[in-house]
Amino acid sequence: LPHVVGSLLEMTESPSVDATKLSKALDQSLAAKVLKVANSAFYGNRKVNTISQGIVIIGFDAVKEIVLTTSLFHTFHDARDIQALQPLWQHSLECAMIAKRLAWIYRYEILDEAYFSGLIHDIGKLVIQQYFPEPHEQIRKLVEKGVESLDAERQILSITHAEIGGKMVQRWNFPAALVDAVNHHHDQDWKLNPRLGMILHYANLFVLGSVGFTQMLAAMTKAGMSFPGNWDSIDLQGVEEILRQEIEKAHSMFEVSGTGNTGST
Repeated sequence: LPHVVGSLLEMTESPSVDATKLSKALDQSLAAKVLKVANSAFYGNRKVNTISQGIVIIGFDAVKEIVLTTSLFHTFHDARDIQALQPLWQHSLECAMIAKRLAWIYRYEILDEAYFSGLIHDIGKLVIQQYFPEPHEQIRKLVEKGVESLDAERQILSITHAEIGGKMVQRWNFPAALVDAVNHHHDQDWKLNPRLGMILHYANLFVLGSVGFTQMLAAMTKAGMSFPGNWDSIDLQGVEEILRQEIEKAHSMFEVSGTGNTGST
């Protein structure tokens, strides 16, 4: 990942940084994206003209998400494939937003880790799609015939996108628990940090529409995760609305991330 990512993320964690200092550290592309998000429908279509004002409006956490998302997208950016990659990028961003919110619900200590797990969980699919086009096409045809996608990947490549993703983030020297969560986001065979693995697994299912909000909470409770015991049905309705808003926020960020320039899917 670009060096600017590390330095900017370090700045957002510093207690002494302010919006002015952070605005000066952004390169032109990232600054433009911060302004676009601050002026997006999600934030009320404001008339924001300065980067520092935009940072104040969207907050340091959102700036951090823009930096991570944009940098990762551009690492795999290929103008020839940008249209084909849009659904996968949008799914990844939505999953990142929901994973971070689930981490908040279940009091997981590192929200950024949950966000990043959602952002990169399907990076193995990007590798297959961009660097192995012929096997990718063979996998696609098998899936169209009704073969489950992971089985199709094993048939053609002898490895799944989850395993490829795990190997990639391990090569990038990310924390072992994050590698474990990505590697097993389908099979649930987490060994190092089941809480992170569960957050990522259910965020992915929720975004895919495979589980609803109530089903998701019930499944996570059965698996040993518990949200605050004093929440009642009204609180849970509010949480469900927050998750819906996170999906909307993901759409706004997707439009300015660099992949949504030709229209999101």
